Amino acid sequence: MRLRFLLCSLCSSLFLLISTASQAVPAALPLCQSCHQADGSGNAALQAPALAAQQPDYLLRQLQHFQTGLRGAHAEDGTGAQMRAALPKDLTNDDLQALASHFAGLPAPAKAAQATDAAQVDKGRRIYINSCGACHGPKAEGVAALKAPALRQLDAVYLQRQLNYFRTGVRGADKSDKPGRQMAMMARTLQNEQDIAQVIAYIGSLP
Repeated sequence: MRLRFLLCSLCSSLFLLISTASQAVPAALPLCQSCHQADGSGNAALQAPALAAQQPDYLLRQLQHFQTGLRGAHAEDGTGAQMRAALPKDLTNDDLQALASHFAGLPAPAKAAQATDAAQVDKGRRIYINSCGACHGPKAEGVAALKAPALRQLDAVYLQRQLNYFRTGVRGADKSDKPGRQMAMMARTLQNEQDIAQVIAYIGSLP
């Protein structure tokens, strides 16, 4: 009898835990998945980056920036404007935190094999180590303590666009965005499009 009672109590606790967890993710999740995929792997055709296995604090900060207009308000940031418009304005900070935690907790997406130029990758590695590695990690895995996101799961087109945004002031110009300002400063150490292409080639070569 006691064993039956304990089993019933355990089942009730598990049901409550599962119900609470399912309620923690806001109703906006399907909207996010429509572009970023259910597995968080992103959709390059929709210009939607991968979110899976990204650092939760970074995801939360970007969601907050989109909601407040700190990101996506610049006239030249068309994709950011789309994201800003799509994000429901009535989401609470707890909702945003739940979304960030959900996608951050998903497994890192598999990377498609791609043709690489060994010379370009090696040049990109050298530039990356000097300009990017200290914050984003030697293998582009990100460093949470420095508020620097992982880069290795992001597609090449997205990386190129964001680097150019930082270099030209589309991102990282607001004084309240300290990590963005730091990134803008470092992005400007990339001298030209060739440097950017080589860095992206190196990041793309990482498993």
